[in-house]
Amino acid sequence: MYNLFIFIKKYNAVILFILLEMLCFIMVVHSLPYQNRKLVNVSNSIAGGFHKTTSNWSDYIHLKGENEALLEHNALLLSRLGCDEVEADTVYYDDMFSYIPAHVVNNSIYELNNYIVIDKGSVDGIEPDMGVICSDGVVGKVLNVSTHYASVMSLLNSYSILSCRFTDNQYVANVVWDNGSYRYGLAKDIPSHLIINAGDTLVTSGFSTSFPADVMVGTIEEYGNDENSMFSTAKLRFSTNFSTLRHVYVVKNNFKAEIDSLCIAQ
Repeated sequence: MYNLFIFIKKYNAVILFILLEMLCFIMVVHSLPYQNRKLVNVSNSIAGGFHKTTSNWSDYIHLKGENEALLEHNALLLSRLGCDEVEADTVYYDDMFSYIPAHVVNNSIYELNNYIVIDKGSVDGIEPDMGVICSDGVVGKVLNVSTHYASVMSLLNSYSILSCRFTDNQYVANVVWDNGSYRYGLAKDIPSHLIINAGDTLVTSGFSTSFPADVMVGTIEEYGNDENSMFSTAKLRFSTNFSTLRHVYVVKNNFKAEIDSLCIAQ
């Protein structure tokens, strides 16, 4: 302790200079949007490369099961698109959406705001606000993009809100996360006059340019009707198991620019 005190006393000017430089750097980055985004992109690249290296080791453990899941999902794509062959690294096309496969290199599920890092970036055509799905359902939305990596705000995030609809009655609701278990969220803004049962299914509404319609979101676990309110809330079990998430598809809306131009015109 005495030696530490002597060291600080001897180099107090240098230490103060370094601390002030760090403070100035942080203030500049947070006050200027361009520098802030550049720092985020650099951080994504560095963190993405590190997490990709470490995740490669665990891939061997899950290789067989993941290959089976990919084959099942590819078979589903074949049946929908009527193609003769679907490769694991192919971009899939239909009239409005294309799907870019990516691998999850980092994933958090226990934070207040959880994020995912994938191994595809701007060089692969990834852009902010693109939807991300997996073979089981919705995953989240692209937030920041670097050259080779992208960060995704998953549904397990306090800022995430997803427009959905019930498959039985076509009514629209919003799905959010309740900051609890990674398996459950909340379906909000449900008209109180609706008859909702456990097991009812929610899918994407198609009202967003980020996701196609009818992508699985989850099923109702519990529902309590509030007769004193116009809207009710239900407990939702996510169809996506975020704890085992390894392969995803980034959704590209081929007509997003045209749709956005119409919205701006209004």
